[in-house]
Amino acid sequence: MAKKNIHPEMKEVTVQDIHGYEFTVYSTTQGPIKVESSHLSHPVYNPDKVQKKVSLGRSQIFAEKMARMQEASKKSS
Repeated sequence: MAKKNIHPEMKEVTVQDIHGYEFTVYSTTQGPIKVESSHLSHPVYNPDKVQKKVSLGRSQIFAEKMARMQEASKKSS
């Protein structure tokens, strides 16, 4: 016989992406769950929608930091 009450309880949880889309899934975790992209906003599933990239890559963050440092050094000289 199988053991009873060994599986976690599944409940409805709201998933929100950074573009404002929300949908409901079943999960064992507490909600709401926040994700960067979902099937509603990802360009692979929606090729006709053009999405602005919200998060910056490491190289872009570094380039912006270097630009700020160069501006600061120009002001101090």
